[in-house]
Amino acid sequence: METSPDSGASPSSTNLRPQLGGRPLHECRPDDEFLHPPAASGHYSSTETTYWGFNIPEKQLNGEIYMWFHPVLRMCSASVYIWKGFHGSTLSCEYVNHYHYLPFPEKGIAEYRVADTMNLSFRVIEPLKTIAIEYRDAERGVALSLLNEAIMPPAGRPGGFHFTQAMKVTGELDLFGEIHAIDGYFSRDHSWSQERRETSRNGPPLTWIVGVFGDDLAFHAVGYDDPSLNPGWEDRYPAVKPGQGLGWGYIFQAGVTKPLKSMRKLTHREEDGLSPIGFDVELVDIDDVTHIIKGHVQARMPWQTWQNMNVYFCQTRWELDGRTGYGDAQDIQMNDFVHHFAKRP
Repeated sequence: METSPDSGASPSSTNLRPQLGGRPLHECRPDDEFLHPPAASGHYSSTETTYWGFNIPEKQLNGEIYMWFHPVLRMCSASVYIWKGFHGSTLSCEYVNHYHYLPFPEKGIAEYRVADTMNLSFRVIEPLKTIAIEYRDAERGVALSLLNEAIMPPAGRPGGFHFTQAMKVTGELDLFGEIHAIDGYFSRDHSWSQERRETSRNGPPLTWIVGVFGDDLAFHAVGYDDPSLNPGWEDRYPAVKPGQGLGWGYIFQAGVTKPLKSMRKLTHREEDGLSPIGFDVELVDIDDVTHIIKGHVQARMPWQTWQNMNVYFCQTRWELDGRTGYGDAQDIQMNDFVHHFAKRP
């Protein structure tokens, strides 16, 4: 999950996602599974993240696990969210457990338990391939066990410092005594060694989208709606040009991962002007093959990753070449956009 551009900006600036479409994907190494040095600047906002989860589409049920490490501050944050269907508030979800301030894992993350206050543990069985996650909240009656197995090599963002990877996820969720079998797909990501300042920025929503259709087909893209498709904000944010909304992404097909060259995307929203309900996506890969993808949101909740930003987490059903897949669409919104485009009663 890429929640912001990687350098700081003044609150009044428009700091858009760098365009990396068409560039070669970064080749990841097994060491990239683990913790990295802080950003070269040494700034306190230096960040490393790991993001995991699961979905059970037939139940409109989603789970997200997010670790946010702060190597300079020597602390970390951790989140577990589980929800069904549509929610207007994070706290209305079936289960929310988030801690801003936890001890840093001084012995690394190859095998570790997050903290006594949050019984969440990770075990790397084989780097970049197989990772086990266990979580238990006995007091509130929630537990889960996940085995994450890669269906593709990690796709590194051009220039490095980040990868996204489609995983086969199996296991079990105990949600207040109701047992749910987990047997599906999820796209995890990992970012490191760059600043992630919490500065509020002027600009349109940045959307992080992933979808998996089976062991042989998955995609990922991050970027903005195309202003030529009339998303409604084009006059306020003229820095976003038609045909230039892609940050980066890939298409994984029949064992081959190809970087994306361009994207045209349009987000459809509820009458409130903010909440996503669907996506029209056109991806062009490095071989000039066009992939037309339609997305329908079937579960959604808002999460303020930090107070200057709101992210709509959307379990999305994707249609591509006659196949159906599922994955996240995360619509990242800042104060300026919400203030000007929220439709008030």
